[in-house]
Amino acid sequence: MKRTLWEQSGRYLLPVYFVGVLLYLLLPLLLVVPMSVSETRYLKFPPTGFTLHWYEDFFATPGWIDATWRSLVIAAASALLATVVGTAAALVLSRDGRAVRIAGPIFLGPQVVPVIILALGTLLVFSRFGLYGSMGGIVLVHAVLALPFVTTTVSGALRQTGDTLARAARVLGARPHEAFWHVTLPTIRPAVISAGVFAFFISFDELVIALFVMGRNETLPMRIWADMRHDLTPVVAAVASLLILATFAAVFLSDRIQRRAERRAG
Repeated sequence: MKRTLWEQSGRYLLPVYFVGVLLYLLLPLLLVVPMSVSETRYLKFPPTGFTLHWYEDFFATPGWIDATWRSLVIAAASALLATVVGTAAALVLSRDGRAVRIAGPIFLGPQVVPVIILALGTLLVFSRFGLYGSMGGIVLVHAVLALPFVTTTVSGALRQTGDTLARAARVLGARPHEAFWHVTLPTIRPAVISAGVFAFFISFDELVIALFVMGRNETLPMRIWADMRHDLTPVVAAVASLLILATFAAVFLSDRIQRRAERRAG
């Protein structure tokens, strides 16, 4: 009888729990957009009036635009580097059990080490070798941060697809690089694309290490942080709204690309 009551209550509690979690995740998004069109010079909800002044202020301020472009360039370069290295690492780890035991913890290390420790270590290294404030240095660090996620994602795809087709291609005379480009890569392309998009957002959203090593070369998260500390205006909400829109667009585009790749592979 108790089990029956528990099962019956679970049927009602589970939807309530799901709706509560969904509201918890979406509520900040639903609040940010209205605040970005408020006429007041400070963040207020509910908003007062309607204006696009804060969006115009964002696009008209060189500091915001420079920080945005800098973040886009860094994120794109970091995602490319992390995707290439992470995919190669996943291929090696999937073929050699000894490599998994030796190199696996190294590739997954940035995922478990606290970011503040990485930031301090990066600051010491950059100060030593003159990389403080350089875009090349932050690209390398962000690629290292994204590397575990790329390696894990691509490794999962490789385990799921197996290497039967690649072996068959090599038996039929294909060279290893030909088997990879024409057999292995098409089967794991959706996972590689997802990993690349994820790596891009990891870099684009990163703040702590950038605060330590970028100096005056602000990224967009650094600019948002500075504005929130000194002059919290609805421009921050406008930037957040644009980022929400861009994120949904990127996820939608990535999903379309993956579906098209899966249809071609099928």
